[in-house]
Amino acid sequence: MLEFTIGKEYARQRLLDFVGSRQAQSGVIWGPRELGCIICTSGGRHGKKAGYFDELLPDGSWWYFGQGTNGNQEMTNSANSKLASLGLSVLLFTTREPTAREIATQGGYGKLFGYRGLFNVVDYEFHVPENGIRAGDRLLRFRLVPTTEGDESHPNDESTIPRRLPSGTLQEWLRVVTSRPVPVGLALVQYRQRCAQIRYYARLRAKGICEGCGTPAPFVGEQGAPFLEVHHLLRLADDGPDTPENVAALCPNCHRRAHYSSDRIEFNNLVRASVLSIEDALR
Repeated sequence: MLEFTIGKEYARQRLLDFVGSRQAQSGVIWGPRELGCIICTSGGRHGKKAGYFDELLPDGSWWYFGQGTNGNQEMTNSANSKLASLGLSVLLFTTREPTAREIATQGGYGKLFGYRGLFNVVDYEFHVPENGIRAGDRLLRFRLVPTTEGDESHPNDESTIPRRLPSGTLQEWLRVVTSRPVPVGLALVQYRQRCAQIRYYARLRAKGICEGCGTPAPFVGEQGAPFLEVHHLLRLADDGPDTPENVAALCPNCHRRAHYSSDRIEFNNLVRASVLSIEDALR
């Protein structure tokens, strides 16, 4: 579904077209065409002069600063509230000023946006710069962690799941621990463990039956369990900690439908309603 290649640069209009947005200049873009994502653009000429800047961290995650150009940044800002919801995939782009030759070639000035990949917001905190024009302002700083863009080939780390509990108790334990908010400062290894807990919980809840079409899993996997893929209902990608209400265990056919079909928005809404009903019954 994604129309971008990591490392390739795009004009701003391409980003707007992807989500169906008509927004004027802004660091965060969203629209009705892709409700599961938000586009974040990083960099530009004035970033470091303000006393803060977005930052790539050694583990591959990013700090991304929120929106609001004067005074303290607030959650009432639409972009900040969307990022803080932790429910949307983030398409991250870095900004580059065009060269004189590029301006002449494209017939005018226009920044170029290099695609860095698909990310999830896993936590956020307030940061106060000590220098620059924003010194003393209370700014929001979001932690972005790269996803696998829907590829479930990475190993599931289920080392935090207690094996000695009876199955009913285990299901309740998983439902509770995966419902807790992700703490600020969550280490990448803890984040991956929570991803595994979510996937494990969704498959356990499904009991071998696709939560999209209601049919049994098409085959048994190498580990002896019914093969179902875990889908995040409010994201483009299927990786990252979430609540039990926002994940579904689907057969491969329904999983592809949830991502690529012409009715994917309606289908995801139907599956989410079904999952909410199941979760209500488990409480």
